[in-house]
Amino acid sequence: MSDKQIKTLSRRKFLSAAGLTAAGVGGAALIPGTSGFFTREANAADAKYKLRFGASVVTKTNEQHLRTGIYHFVDQVHKLTDGELQIQVVDSGQACGEATCGPVVTNGIYDMASSSPQNLGSVFPYSIAMDWPMLWGSREEYLNLLFSPASNRLYREVMESRYGVIPLFGSGEMRSIFMGKKYEDKDAIRSPAQLKGAKIRITNSEMISAFSQSLEMNPIPLAWTELLEGLRSGVVDATETWPGAATGFGMQNVLSQEVPVNFSPGYELVFISARAYNKLPDRIKEALLEASYQAMIFGYEGVKEAQNEVVGNGPQPSESSAYEQSGLRLIDLNDADLEEFQKAAGIANNEDIYKDIRAKLSSIAGTDVLDSMRQFQASVAGQPLKPQRWWA
Repeated sequence: MSDKQIKTLSRRKFLSAAGLTAAGVGGAALIPGTSGFFTREANAADAKYKLRFGASVVTKTNEQHLRTGIYHFVDQVHKLTDGELQIQVVDSGQACGEATCGPVVTNGIYDMASSSPQNLGSVFPYSIAMDWPMLWGSREEYLNLLFSPASNRLYREVMESRYGVIPLFGSGEMRSIFMGKKYEDKDAIRSPAQLKGAKIRITNSEMISAFSQSLEMNPIPLAWTELLEGLRSGVVDATETWPGAATGFGMQNVLSQEVPVNFSPGYELVFISARAYNKLPDRIKEALLEASYQAMIFGYEGVKEAQNEVVGNGPQPSESSAYEQSGLRLIDLNDADLEEFQKAAGIANNEDIYKDIRAKLSSIAGTDVLDSMRQFQASVAGQPLKPQRWWA
């Protein structure tokens, strides 16, 4: 068999595994969900440049909960380039799932994609470098890193050099622990002791597995698509995710309590193939970055709105919000409660649990990643969001 035949066979195997069409990947009509792209997209026929974007499981419906900023980003790109660059969004899981969006980009099937960094971790191990449990005090703090020029050295450049992808922007909240219906009539969960032994569904992530172990919970990796039934049937007692993701996929109906430990960033990361990006002229690259900057601000503000109006975990939840309608309780943890969780699950008190992860990430980056993240967090602790153009 020739080298060309071997490469072709390998490509077909990958496409089959990812649930994509195995033949004709260069033609948009043969990719799921894209059959009408060149006629559907405004001004697509006149576009000089085209990018294909696998938006994972994001849809225009759950976007009302998630506020990833993806659709806003695409609109801004079109406006900023006067239609010279058109981005085809393939959403609703038609292009890829959270665990496969990385490979579809690195294999050149799509030019861009989105996924949570934790789900990317199995393909791009360094993607979880920001996600140390109990490190960030708020979503403003980790978003300030993504907005900061410091993110180039600490995150973006490592992702590009190691995996050939460039992180553009992210939007989301902080990860919480959500309890299933068996806890509906139980006291509010306010301490790690109340979680001991509970079966918690985790994203397939070393970092979150270590976190659950620090609380003496039993981590159970379970596909997101299986979580709803897992909670309903009692296969798992709890799950970790962020509020917009929980309600965006209808989980509120099988949940009883949100324990807002806010232990780790929970967000969708949008990234682009370095190969595709570097083929673009500088003016188009600038437009992509500017649209990313605007989308991250848009997503941040959108989350605040959604927390009250749609999700229900905000300070003034609407009666029509998911939490209010389903009876999902948001537990009001006080400072003493949070300090107890910090003591039990903080990195400083669990160095042995995280030592292998720390060593691996530091080896990839060539520096002590945890120490660098700690230093940056200390510099922004308690501060409001401060958007900056990180590439300028």
